[in-house]
Amino acid sequence: PRGRMFGSAAEFVAVPPGKVARAPSSLDAAEAVSLLAGGTTALVALRDKARLRAGERLLVRGAAGGVGSVAVQLGRARGAHVTALAGARNLDFVRDLGADDAFDYATTGPAGLGRFDVVFDAVGTDLGAYRRLLAPGGRMVAIAFDLSRPATSLARLLATTVYGPRRVRFFSGNPDRALLADLTALVDDGALRPVVDTVHPLSAIADAHRALERGGVRGKHVIRVG
Repeated sequence: PRGRMFGSAAEFVAVPPGKVARAPSSLDAAEAVSLLAGGTTALVALRDKARLRAGERLLVRGAAGGVGSVAVQLGRARGAHVTALAGARNLDFVRDLGADDAFDYATTGPAGLGRFDVVFDAVGTDLGAYRRLLAPGGRMVAIAFDLSRPATSLARLLATTVYGPRRVRFFSGNPDRALLADLTALVDDGALRPVVDTVHPLSAIADAHRALERGGVRGKHVIRVG
């Protein structure tokens, strides 16, 4: 096997009551579930970890993916100037989500991007290069690390949480009812919309994994059980 191996797919799962909340009434089941992981992660990252403020400059790496597509929308909703890095075919897509500027990550490196108050990284590679884009007092939130060099990548992340003026926050989300309610409120207010790339039946779950491995995903791939 290659890539990440987290969890599994199942028809039933036990969930503590404190981690259950009502979904937005305007969404169907596939749209609602697509927001759970990406939505809560992006919300905690930008609101609670980075404390993104109106007027600040935000860079989102992996802007077309399941988490990045939400981060772009939340950045816009919080009044930031949003710069998105995504694949060439997804540039118009991330602009439609609210990005003020959009660049092809294959042709635009860190040196051509300028300075940012907040960097939201959903890619995990070359974190040091993107950390250097932070303005004084800037904050970087990383939700991924370099899987080709996990020990080195994690060590650098942990070091920057303690040392230096431009710190990196790395975290793994653990949403509760209050956070899910905040996410629902953002949908109800029109600040956030789900982005579903494809809905697959459980029998075709391998196709969903292959699509993620190929890259170029827009939002979330959802598995429909039953």
